[in-house]
Amino acid sequence: MKSRFFSWLSIALLFFSASPSFAQTLLELDPARARIATQGHLVRLIGTSREPPLAALNDPTRWQALPGAVSAGYRNDDLWLRLRLHSPTATSHWRIAFSNALLDEVDLHLLRPDGHWEVQRSGENIGREHWPHATRAPLFDFSPDAGQVHELLIRLRSKNALNSEIVFWQADAYEREARSEELWHGLYFGACLLLIIFHAFFWRMTREAQSGCYLLYVIINAGIEVLTVGLPQQQFLMPAWLSDPLLGITIALSPIIGVRFALLQLELPARWPVFCRRLQLLYALLGGVAAITIAAGHYAAGVILGQILALGSIPFFTLLALWLLWQGHRPARFYLFAFGIFYLGVTIAFLRNLTILPTNLWTLNAAAVGTMIHLVLMSLRLNFRYDSLRSELAAAQQSAVTAMTAFNEQLEQEVKHRTSDLRQEIQRRQLLANGLRAALENEQRVREEQKEFAAMISHEFRTPLSIISTTAQQLVRNPEAPWEKTVARCNNLRTATARMLSLVDEYLAADRIDAESAGYQPRPCTGCEVLQAIADEWPDERLSFEQDAALPALICDPALLRVAVRNLISNALRHSPEHAPVHVTAKNTARGLEILVANRGLEIPPEEAERLFLKYFRGRQAQQRPGAGLGLYIARRIARLHGGEIELQNRGEAGEVIFALHLPSQGTLPARS
Repeated sequence: MKSRFFSWLSIALLFFSASPSFAQTLLELDPARARIATQGHLVRLIGTSREPPLAALNDPTRWQALPGAVSAGYRNDDLWLRLRLHSPTATSHWRIAFSNALLDEVDLHLLRPDGHWEVQRSGENIGREHWPHATRAPLFDFSPDAGQVHELLIRLRSKNALNSEIVFWQADAYEREARSEELWHGLYFGACLLLIIFHAFFWRMTREAQSGCYLLYVIINAGIEVLTVGLPQQQFLMPAWLSDPLLGITIALSPIIGVRFALLQLELPARWPVFCRRLQLLYALLGGVAAITIAAGHYAAGVILGQILALGSIPFFTLLALWLLWQGHRPARFYLFAFGIFYLGVTIAFLRNLTILPTNLWTLNAAAVGTMIHLVLMSLRLNFRYDSLRSELAAAQQSAVTAMTAFNEQLEQEVKHRTSDLRQEIQRRQLLANGLRAALENEQRVREEQKEFAAMISHEFRTPLSIISTTAQQLVRNPEAPWEKTVARCNNLRTATARMLSLVDEYLAADRIDAESAGYQPRPCTGCEVLQAIADEWPDERLSFEQDAALPALICDPALLRVAVRNLISNALRHSPEHAPVHVTAKNTARGLEILVANRGLEIPPEEAERLFLKYFRGRQAQQRPGAGLGLYIARRIARLHGGEIELQNRGEAGEVIFALHLPSQGTLPARS
């Protein structure tokens, strides 16, 4: 619809602007002027023949006047131009220059005085290597005769927009103009190349989406401009079959990149993601259709579609940016400034191609100038944006570092508190574990004592009970037995009963001593007092007493202390040979009173030596002898109640087993806990 609209608008403007002229103005080649434009002196004719339309030369009604430069839009037929000129002198050498570098065919027909037409040919279809001059755009030499009126016919044909400015230049002036133009183009495309190289490195360094899109954007725009002015065609003799499709496809694809870049500059993908995706998809489809159309050989249709896409995006994005600016969207302000310049230049070039605007110096260079200003502004914008992002990143990193430092400090404090709590918990649990371990050990010890007690009861009580039972049966069966046997049997009963009573007394004494305070009644006494009472209980042939002249005074429970010494002596007597005496020695030492009980007996194994003082423990040597395994246990408990200790001083390695009882004297008695 837009293509049809602009085509009809183009035809209407051409119709009204190109009214018939029957009196063509003669162009005067003034040798004093370096440049003479042909605007206002040309008439045109649409034809299909490559030869001069001779039949129309004498029919002025078939020619239309051109008030300005040549501008015929996209067309498939030939455009004939007629020019009549006069040169007052023959000394000037002129060159006829065309501003459009994309003309496919340019034929210059000069009518000679003999009636023949002299032809010079140029244009991309004949190959640039055959052009009269190696220039970007067609250029012809013209040497007029003095005082003569010359008639020129020019045939133009092109797949691109058929517009051009035709200018007569004096040779030296043209050379200066060409050098200036080459310098301008060199600076222009050199700046574009620098932008491309800079942003290529910039994008490779940052990998930012906007930087990459801008790189493509610059490449597309620079590619369109460089192909439009014909620099690659001139420098590399690029043929038209390659340069024209390349230019057309680049024009068709440029709206796709342009829309993407415009959306990024307006920062809309994050705001309206669905809308942006759909808009980009629409432009991608239409741009792809335009590119395929050009590749299929329909150059003008594809290029017009691509240009309509580009032109259609201008009012759309302009209105969108204005609405966003009214909404307070800050990126829209710069967008309207930077893209407005670019849109203005592109619009002028597009309207020139559609013959809506005349072809002149301003319209020919509007797109290039607008594009360059736009690219420079966008490059500065991206650099400033990158600096701003880098500053924001640095500030964010600093803020993150500060926050991380504060968080680490807080975490360290929390860790310290948690560690302290954990240590306290560990200590509490260790105490609990120690208590549980002690309770477990105590439980195991109690169990072991119960097992040993049960074993002792079953072993020690069984024998006297068996004796009592057997003796009682004998008494019942033989009531008339002799008196001597009855007395012997009664003595057996007494002996068995005494043994059981002794076992019960030892067990009760152990329980009484375990209660500590229940049976411990200390008072001042002497070691001699204790030893003398014990010596009286055994015959002299079984005990051998030795003591120092003066034994220390003690704070003790004499009854308990006698039990302890008695148990040591009883234990020594049980493990001594039948007639071997037990030696008891009492000494006054720095630690207090020391009582040694020695007997000649079997050596005590090392593994049993550590358990001798355990409750109910009986070694292998004691298994065949009477006893409850409580004697040494009770003796140690009594010694510790008095602040002393009992130890196995000698296991019998040299044939003598020695137990030592240490008791503190009255002056060295420690505080009882």
